[in-house]
Amino acid sequence: MKKLFTLMVLCTLMCLSLNAQQKSFTKITVASWNIGHFALGKSGDTKLTHNVLDFYKHAYRTYFNTLNADILTLIEYNPLMVNATDTQAAVDTHEAILSNYHDAQIGPKYAYNCNAIFSNGIEVLGTDTVMFSKMVQQRYYLVTTMRLDGDIVKVVSTHLDWNQGENGAAYRAIQIKELIEAFKNDKYVIMCADWNTSNSPTEYDPFIEAGYEMSNHGYLGDLPTAPAGSNPRQCIDNIITKGFAHSNVSVINDALLSDHCLIKADLTKLVK
Repeated sequence: MKKLFTLMVLCTLMCLSLNAQQKSFTKITVASWNIGHFALGKSGDTKLTHNVLDFYKHAYRTYFNTLNADILTLIEYNPLMVNATDTQAAVDTHEAILSNYHDAQIGPKYAYNCNAIFSNGIEVLGTDTVMFSKMVQQRYYLVTTMRLDGDIVKVVSTHLDWNQGENGAAYRAIQIKELIEAFKNDKYVIMCADWNTSNSPTEYDPFIEAGYEMSNHGYLGDLPTAPAGSNPRQCIDNIITKGFAHSNVSVINDALLSDHCLIKADLTKLVK
């Protein structure tokens, strides 16, 4: 009887140990995309009207369905799909094409600057909007605090200044420094953005020096993501993380829906 009891205890301990090991292995799929505020690669606000709405609703839904992303960040998001000049009823974007995501964190819209984070199955604890100290246009980062397998993860969606005017590049460098400083004490961070690093992918190097890993300008080298279409040249879209290993990185090029390619990766949470 004593031997049987000892064996049961050992089996229980082995099961608990196995469960702990399984819990420590967490892999999620993250995608980031400058959706181009439904301007379809052109300047100005959304070009969609009710005349073409059904076609594009189907196209975007099909696109998002194939991603299988646990976290999806959208840059240049537009909460309304249809152009304001269309006199028919407004169309809520989340309801129209992103209802497969039950958690939606949507930041304010300043002209074309609007950042959003969509997710499923990960506990959302709160979301904040932080304006950059220096910016040519009104720019900010949206940060959502999530709990993933018992650990706190900060998920960021943002859009940095481009080379606009005499200060665009300088302010972009400051914005990168501010992001690094803001999350210096966090173990797990996922930053997704249109980084507008059009001068050179080496603009990402401060993140590498701060201990981050990235999908673009990382293991696979430099991956052009803009403009979408036959000749992407700029490596300006990226997923940058702390506390995660990147694998299965891919760039999806669909010039019908945006002027940017989507970047996607599997992220494995490192045990610390």
